[in-house]
Amino acid sequence: MPAMSFARPLVSSPLADSQTNIPPVKRELPKRASAFPSSRALRPFPAIAHVMSPKGPAATKPVKLIEPPANFKATFVLELTQAEFSRQE
Repeated sequence: MPAMSFARPLVSSPLADSQTNIPPVKRELPKRASAFPSSRALRPFPAIAHVMSPKGPAATKPVKLIEPPANFKATFVLELTQAEFSRQE
């Protein structure tokens, strides 16, 4: 008596064992533009200020820094005790 072989039905589940070795179709996701531009420092430190300066034809255009006016007076309160203020870690 010859052995009977049954063909398995084609199943569209990735968990099902498939007799045919069909590679899965890779779908590329479209790249979306960011809603916001990438952030950067408003005022660069002097050590890295040269990195922010443009190179090439626009090299004459300086980097604008946001600074308060000279007559601007600001104060703040630390609210620390002497022990907290002098603590060194």
